[in-house]
Amino acid sequence: MPRPDDRLVSVVIPNFNHARYVGDAILSVLAQTYRDYEILVVDDGSTDDSHAVIAQFGDRVRFICQPNAGLSAARNTGIRAAAGAYIGVLDADDLYEPEYLEALVAMLRRQPGAGGVHCGYRFVDHENQPLPQVEARAVEPDGLYRALLDGNFLVPESVLLRRTVYDDVGLFDEALRACEDWDVWLRAASRFHILRSPRILTRHRVLPGSMSTDPQRMLANRLAVLAKHVGAEPVSPGTSVAHRAFGRAYLGSCVEFIQYGDPERAYRCLRQMAVVCPGLLCEIDTCYQIGCGRQPKGSMGDLASLSMPADGAPLLPLLDQLFGDHATPEPVRRLRRPAYATALAALGILAYNTRDTRSARVLLTRAIWLDRAVRTNGVVIGTWARALVGHRVIAWMKRALGGRDVGHG
Repeated sequence: MPRPDDRLVSVVIPNFNHARYVGDAILSVLAQTYRDYEILVVDDGSTDDSHAVIAQFGDRVRFICQPNAGLSAARNTGIRAAAGAYIGVLDADDLYEPEYLEALVAMLRRQPGAGGVHCGYRFVDHENQPLPQVEARAVEPDGLYRALLDGNFLVPESVLLRRTVYDDVGLFDEALRACEDWDVWLRAASRFHILRSPRILTRHRVLPGSMSTDPQRMLANRLAVLAKHVGAEPVSPGTSVAHRAFGRAYLGSCVEFIQYGDPERAYRCLRQMAVVCPGLLCEIDTCYQIGCGRQPKGSMGDLASLSMPADGAPLLPLLDQLFGDHATPEPVRRLRRPAYATALAALGILAYNTRDTRSARVLLTRAIWLDRAVRTNGVVIGTWARALVGHRVIAWMKRALGGRDVGHG
């Protein structure tokens, strides 16, 4: 194989029946301010008008057709055919912002020892209209692998890797039918320095009926990926890396089942999370995620569209079900009090942030009364104090102090 061009970026676009979107993906690459790139579109046995759409771009695109073999196989075909020293993987329904390649290649050229770089991304709807959710997590290279074990927060188009990384860690696992990108990012982050750009440089489209809207498939593949990286799922509760990784996987699936209206499976995932890693019940982030669980993908955590306490309603009933279940093991039962306190605290903070001060006061007061550990949490106590004072009084105090913030605990 000839030596890859050390300035060339190969953008691999796998496509299956995305005639409506693949043209936009190609155009987003053609609009790049960085000009040293090639575009490889790998059509994975489409039966719609994809071929006609792709053909319109002529020799600006390397067009590869193959019988349907799945997303991972299509990506792998493109990577094997790529001539560039850098590999970008852009799904056919997603888009690059114009400065994506220029910004990320510049970072990698400044740090030749780094294996890749990831950036932030914005969720958009099927019409490419921005949704409220933006992901640009501040995780530096030394902590990336451990952070990814907590759950995948990268999307394919947000990662640019050197070709040498794929040569070392391998390509996408064709046995996986979801989470195959997470598997590659874990392999890469475990062996290479992966840089972080805080800039929002890609758009991730939310489509009804996509793979990520099938919670059962996502759960099965999450567990398969973790089995590859941390071993078999623990059979007893604990706090190891493996316990936490599997616990967080069940948490992610619990939230997805809430989103898609399956409370019974959501409970089963919560219960398994608690059985594997009971301590997650007492983490504010666990309760935040479930408290926002009714928000659709692309709007998770958006305070403007969050209605409290209604949107947080699944959280306390799920805990009631867990602690009322005779099959719940004793190590989990012992966490009843702190788990409820943490849940009330998380709901109280969410209520305060949505300007429902009355609900925030009630929820936070109950949390503080219920568990001593909550009383030592500065965020909880600070929010409780501000809720007691009220938004209007705090706004008046800030004006009186010349705009300086007040009331932080």
